[in-house]
Formats: sequence, C-alpha cells, structure tokens
Amino acid sequence: MSSVNINVTDESGETRPAEWNEDQTLLDTLLANGFPVLATCGGNASCATCHTYIDPEHIEASGERTEAEADLLLMLDDVATENSRLACQTEYSVEMDGATVTLKAGM
Repeated sequence: MSSVNINVTDESGETRPAEWNEDQTLLDTLLANGFPVLATCGGNASCATCHTYIDPEHIEASGERTEAEADLLLMLDDVATENSRLACQTEYSVEMDGATVTLKAGM
C-alpha cells in the first residue's frame, strides 16, 4: 500500500506529521492520527465541520472540489479561502506528499 507524509497544524498552532494511506480520505487520516475533527455528518459533505486549509503549493494536488463541497464552502464565506477543502472530500494523491494541512480553529 502506498502512503504519503503530511504535516498537520492543529487549532493550537502545533504541527505534527501524519501518514496518509492511499485507501483513506484526508478526514480518515486526520481521525486515525488523533486530530480533533468534528465531522458531524460522518464524512458525507453535508456539514463543513471538517473544513481544512491546504498549503498553496499543494492545493492543486488535493483535487477538484465536488459541487456539494463547493456549495458548503460558499456558506463559509467568512472563513473559506481558495485553499479551503473539506477533509471528507479530499482524496489521497501521491502529489500531496509533504503538504501542510491546517485545521480550522474552533472546529
């Protein structure tokens, strides 16, 4: 099985590494590594409580937003940016190796 290493910055600003396996979404990886992500809807792109920021160098590698994801991020117009992704909708990609993912404070 293939995997990549990412860096995750939590709500307190602490950054630590995480291994992302090819059979996982970003949300799966965050939860498997003990990061406090609410994911109220269970990863179904209907709540936006897994909102993350992908560093600018890796946002393209994170893939295209689904229509549902784009709609939810529009509702977060006060905090969402062009680097915003829902962790539940972010699929594994080898190009994400070395990426920094920042969790949205207060989630």
